[in-house]
Amino acid sequence: MIKAVQFLNQVQAGYGTDEKMNMEPQSQFGAIGLGMLLKNTMMRNGGDIIGTVICGDNYFLENKDEAIEKLLSMIKAFNPDVVICGPALNYKRYGDCCGYLAEAVIEKLNIPAFAAMSKDNTGTELFRKKIYIIETPNRGGIGLNDSLRKISKFAVKLAQGQPIGSPEEEGYFPQD
Repeated sequence: MIKAVQFLNQVQAGYGTDEKMNMEPQSQFGAIGLGMLLKNTMMRNGGDIIGTVICGDNYFLENKDEAIEKLLSMIKAFNPDVVICGPALNYKRYGDCCGYLAEAVIEKLNIPAFAAMSKDNTGTELFRKKIYIIETPNRGGIGLNDSLRKISKFAVKLAQGQPIGSPEEEGYFPQD
């Protein structure tokens, strides 16, 4: 069973919107919020979300180094096989957070990590050449279930060290 940790912002974790944007990093065992949907597809592919790390967008971006260090410590404590940052959809600030965190997990923890967000998210253009980013719709609804399937399959494949196929096969943005 592949053990995944998911990074969510305050909205996707179900804690609220603007009033919770300064929420400091925290963690919980298992899947919460949008992660509950992803957990179902992960289970079908031989994986599970064993933990969730959460941080408010404003807190993350205004205290980036500190937020990343706290989140990395929480992630390390779960001892995951892979880290899933998102799906950020078209939440631009959250997309940037996902990119920064995925990059840090890969570089500092040496754990496979990737992000998921829409083509229109500013984080896509900022990070697509540095990390894998699975494409999602701009908002929930149409296309989200398909994206969650791609995210879960990609997470398991990446964690197992399997060869990664082309962007068209896997659903990530081209890295060139």
